[in-house]
Order: sequence, then C-alpha cells, then structure tokens
Amino acid sequence: MQDALYVTISAVGIILLSIVWSSQRQSASASAAQRRFNNLIYATMMMLVVDAGCWLIDGTQFRLARHLNYALETVYYALHVILPYLWALYVEGALSLDIRAASRRTTIATIPLLIFIIALLPNLKYEFVFSIDAQNVYHREFGFYIYSGLSYAYLLYGSIRSLIKAKGAVWVDDRKRYYTLAFNAILPSLGGIIQLLFYGVSLTWILVTVSILLVHLDSQNRQISADPLTGLNNRRELSKYLLRELGDRDPNRIGGLTLVMMDVDGFKQINDTYGHFYGDSILVAVSEILKTSCRNTNAFLARYGGDEFCIVMPASADAGAQEILDQVQLNVSEWNKTHRDMKPISLSIGYAMWDPKLDKSYETLLSRADARMYEVKNAKKTH
Repeated sequence: MQDALYVTISAVGIILLSIVWSSQRQSASASAAQRRFNNLIYATMMMLVVDAGCWLIDGTQFRLARHLNYALETVYYALHVILPYLWALYVEGALSLDIRAASRRTTIATIPLLIFIIALLPNLKYEFVFSIDAQNVYHREFGFYIYSGLSYAYLLYGSIRSLIKAKGAVWVDDRKRYYTLAFNAILPSLGGIIQLLFYGVSLTWILVTVSILLVHLDSQNRQISADPLTGLNNRRELSKYLLRELGDRDPNRIGGLTLVMMDVDGFKQINDTYGHFYGDSILVAVSEILKTSCRNTNAFLARYGGDEFCIVMPASADAGAQEILDQVQLNVSEWNKTHRDMKPISLSIGYAMWDPKLDKSYETLLSRADARMYEVKNAKKTH
C-alpha cells in the first residue's frame, strides 16, 4: 500500500514537471538560465522515476533483484547530490554578473560533487553509504548523513548567495526576485529533514517538484511585465507606459518626454565568439549599469529586445537626458575598469524628445530614437 502511494506521488510529480517543461519549450527565450532550469527539471524527473523504482524493488525476490536494487540506489545517491548542485548552479547563473568569477565558484562546487559520485563505486563492496541485505532490503549507513550534508550545503549556498544579493540590490523587483530564490530551498529542506527523522517517509522529491513549479510560476508572472533575463520591463510594458504617458500629454506641448534607445556594440560577435552564456552575462551587466545610473530617478527602464535597451524620462523626471546618459557612460567606464578580464562594454546611444509636430504615435518616437542610435553606431564604424 505504501509503495503504491509513493509511486503515485512520483507519477504526479513527473506529470507536473512535464507540464512545466512543455511550457518552457514554448517560450521564445533560450537563455543560459532557462537551459540550467531545464536541466534541473530533467534531473528531478529522473529522480522521481528512480525513487519510485527503489520503492518497488525493495524487498522483492527474483533473479538479479538485489543487483537491480544496488544499481537503483547508486543512481539515487548520485542524483541526491546532483540535484542540489544543479539548483546552486541555477542560482549562481541568476545572480552572477562576473562570468569568470561564477565559473570559478562553479568549478569549486563541482569538485565535492565528483568525489561523492565516484565514492559510490567502492560502496558497492564496502557498503559505507547504504547496504542491501540478503532479503534485498535497503538500509542507510553512516555515509548517508555525509551525502545529506553535501546536499544541504549546496542548498544553503544558493540561499545565502541570494540573500546577500538581495541586500545589495538597487532595484526593488530584483530584491523580490532574489528573496524568492533564497526561500525556494525551504520546502525541499523541510522534506529532507522529515525524511531524515522518520525513516520510510518520502517527501523530499515531490517537494522539490513543488519548488520548481513555484519558481516557474514566479518566472511566468514576471515575464508578463518583466524581461526574465535582466529583470527590466519588457517591450509590452514599454508600449503600455508610452501609451499612458503620451495619452496624458497636452498635444500642443512640445517636449517633456524623452526616449533613449541603446544597444551593445558588436554583440553578435560576442555571442558567436564567447557563447550565449557569456552574451547573457553582458546583457545582465548592461541592465545593472542602467539600474545604477537611473537610481533615485523616475526614469522607466526596459529591454526592447535582443541587445537593445530603452530609458524613458517623463516630463516630471528629476534629471535631464544628457545628465543620465553621462552617468551611464561613466558607469560603463567603471565597469570596464573593474572587469579587465572580460570584453569591454561599448554602447551606441541615441534619443529623441516627444514632438507633437513629428510624433503622431509612440511608434514614431521610437523610430526617431532608433534612427538616431544607428547614426551613432554607423559613425563609430567609419572611424
């Protein structure tokens, strides 16, 4: 009866993860963060299958049953540390602006993972992690607690990194996102503790499934108004904002609202040369530069698409366009100085002010700002 219950729970978890995976595949985005999240989904689905298999095979008697039990439990323990590692990897990618520092931390985190996976091979003989008795019944050994400790270390690392990042975030939406990442490890941790204290209870992996579902729902909710990679407003929100601002504007009043368009110079070459993960890190770095530059202003920031970004300054903006753009260039220069091991960031920037004689809609304002940006970009190419 208990075996049937846990197999059913695993089946429900696999169905939920399949729905999440299907939703991810339909997304137009294919960022490094999404690929990491997909890896987490695949590993969890595999764990649910293996966990169900462990329950079904335990205590059964047939030819090679004990060998099969050893094989399933070995894979189980490998996934036991791989899953928290993948979560830490996902969090690291979501938080890190410095790709090389993130790569170093990831390499360090991989070392104990590999050691623990390799250690499962001698366990087949010496049984210091788990054992299978003559009746084909699984038993924990002292190594089980060491493996659990590494799993919790990865979860704790992700939570601490998220909390530290949240504390230093300048953007409110970013702070909320980092707190969400920090607290998403709570459910699996509680499930693990209960499973540790009450032998025979299996809650951890279905709660991991619930956590993945919550992360996915949070991401979907944010994507309605925010770009999932940078946390800035998306193109849809930019259109809504401009319609609202220009709808309230006196048609006879010239000026007031300024729209800035910018893109990253040579971004296609960056992606082609260094890969999409590196390219994503550059886009996130640019978004952080914009957030810092527009801090304490009422400027509206958006990722327009690809490597293009927008800043909209309403008539009530405390700072003028040129003042903010000077701050952007200053912060780009500072970033380049502190990230000498990375390719320097260069931006082409153009802007236009609302003019009722020229702009019949926000699209024409966008078009003028975009044209000015490309004038700047083309001028760079001729020098």
